Amino acid sequence: MEPSPRTSIEPASRVGTRCDCQPSTESGRLSIDASDCAGDGLIATTPACRATAIAALDDVITEIEIHNEGCERRYDEGTVGVLLAAARFADLVADHDVALARRAHREPLRAARAALARGGRVGELAAVTGLAEALARGDGVTDELNPLTSGTATVAMFHDVENAGELTPDELRARYDELLRAVVESHGSDTIREETGVEGVGALTNGESPPLTLDEAATVLALDPAEPDADAIAMEARDHLLMGMTTAVLDVEALESGIDGALDAREIQQKIEGRLAMELDEFALLHGHIEERKP
Repeated sequence: MEPSPRTSIEPASRVGTRCDCQPSTESGRLSIDASDCAGDGLIATTPACRATAIAALDDVITEIEIHNEGCERRYDEGTVGVLLAAARFADLVADHDVALARRAHREPLRAARAALARGGRVGELAAVTGLAEALARGDGVTDELNPLTSGTATVAMFHDVENAGELTPDELRARYDELLRAVVESHGSDTIREETGVEGVGALTNGESPPLTLDEAATVLALDPAEPDADAIAMEARDHLLMGMTTAVLDVEALESGIDGALDAREIQQKIEGRLAMELDEFALLHGHIEERKP
């Protein structure tokens, strides 16, 4: 029988990379037909397919099978346990933060890190559902799912700028622009505009810094085949700010003071959580200050 969605969160096919996996459940097994899916049902490396699997899980599932053109992959109780914890967390946290619930479907352990950094009721939910334990334990995730713990990107992204705490916001923005410029020069500004809808990136090749949001910049950077998808880039950048705040023992009020009120505490909270658009210049401002305050 076809499972019903666990929550009102958008299905994977509407969030980022398209997924056309067809899940069904029987006798404690989740079977996923990935023969028509561009992501091949690779729940370890394709966030959209992972989201489809998590949305289809219930507490009686002990095994997941992926079928794709004669190939079969099986995931045992260890992996299923992590994904079930993500499903429970997404169900419960949706009442507090729908964006974080969506992230739990796509990037479970990154969602756990974000929840623990945020604390309060959201952090408690990560603990009671077992998602925080999965993050801390590590050995509950199979080798194939290790990208959930270690991150899927192996190349430099915005938050990977060296010595960010020693740079001014303008200098940080210039470093981000270097990453973007390489993509623009490789693809051409016309192609980028057609493929992403992002305007004005041609100015980067003239040494200018066009106004861009973090999400727009992530969309451009994601055109590089070495990069993960745009959602993952933007989420990891925001997660980096959250984890940096924890390390530097900063809350949003302290951040507001540290950047001389350029953004108020509520704006900072909403922008870091992805509920408000964050300008790339604003990301540079927060990124640099948080890095500067780290011990």
